[in-house]
Amino acid sequence: MKSNKFIKLWGMIFVLLLGGTVALNYFTDPYLLYGTSRIEGTNKIKPFAGTHSRQSKIHLAHKTDLDLLIIGNSRPEMGIDPDHVYFRKHNLKAFNLGQPGSSLSNQYGYALDILREKDIKIVFIAVDFMDFITDANKKSDPYVWPPQKNSANNRLKFNWNGTDNPGYMAQYVKDIYGPLIALGTLKDSILTLFNQRPEASNLHDNGFNPALDMNSATRKEGVKILFNQKTPMIVKSFTSRDWKIYTPGYRWSAEFNKLQFLLTYLQAHGIETKIFINPYHMQYLEIIDYSGLSEEFSQWKRQLTKIVATTSNNETITLWNFSDPGDYVSEPFIKAGKTPLKWFWEPAHYRKELGDIMITNMMTTPPLSEIIEEPFGYILTPENIETSLIEYTLKLKKYRSGQSEEVTFIKAKYFSLTE
Repeated sequence: MKSNKFIKLWGMIFVLLLGGTVALNYFTDPYLLYGTSRIEGTNKIKPFAGTHSRQSKIHLAHKTDLDLLIIGNSRPEMGIDPDHVYFRKHNLKAFNLGQPGSSLSNQYGYALDILREKDIKIVFIAVDFMDFITDANKKSDPYVWPPQKNSANNRLKFNWNGTDNPGYMAQYVKDIYGPLIALGTLKDSILTLFNQRPEASNLHDNGFNPALDMNSATRKEGVKILFNQKTPMIVKSFTSRDWKIYTPGYRWSAEFNKLQFLLTYLQAHGIETKIFINPYHMQYLEIIDYSGLSEEFSQWKRQLTKIVATTSNNETITLWNFSDPGDYVSEPFIKAGKTPLKWFWEPAHYRKELGDIMITNMMTTPPLSEIIEEPFGYILTPENIETSLIEYTLKLKKYRSGQSEEVTFIKAKYFSLTE
């Protein structure tokens, strides 16, 4: 009898502990999986949601009523705000599907999954040079289709060809119900409750990362420190291999093939599409040049221009260029102190304030760049691409002549070059 009472007692304790864990994890919702109401000072800020965005964003987007989808990596995730005034004014419900550190297979695979289920009216696609370059020593067939599967593909309701994904439901159960009983989630839930600080990392319900942690780090450590932390990583990324934009032996690549597939789908369904080349701080553009990749960068833009021109009918798809040297991307950082730059957090990530200008420009008719004194961004076409590339070189030379201190700093520290 005592043995039975003991077992029952521990059974009750186990059930209570399990129930309490489930309730706390659901209420706190640290990974943004359940849509639980956010309460100021309790669970409004989600410090751990960003590190689980590949798990949460795809499911969250499927559950959200959407008109506009933003696709890309961490740059648009921090820079393109779904709550932009233009979207609100025109009643466009936008979602930022940006995936930090994610391959094009994941970016475009997730996007197609949402597009096949939602009545999306407008799509923004942020394209990034680093996502398209390929190792010159890696031989493969760029036309192999569909893309090779990875673990993230199990989160897709549909395969690349539109058929149902048999592995989706098992992954959905694992993603949604598994965290409710996980001790790791319990730990993150508790830390979330005690980490409701304005400077903590966060992710909004619309998928946007407000970069609160970047703002806090800048004010504590300074702009130059953040630049110095990020710059070596960028240098290593661009110099670690012999990078090309085309697969060896072809004038094409698997990455262009994925973009082409996505654009063909968007064109076939009449979805207005704004592709845009992300803006980079001048330090980032300098690294591309000093890494010997300027010609690849130019050829990448040519190929993007060609793909859009041959795919788009009636200007359904347009390609915007925000990657030119200029005032918006050349803010001095060496003596910037601890006040964040106006347009960038560090060389690779632009701020929402710059993203707001980009959105306004892309959505305004005529484009804002045609009616203001200091334009930012323009549409690339087969008619202007070569002129654009020539002007890029001239703008780079102009920057170097006027910002000698910063140019010398970058060259000397990271490339061992002198004038």
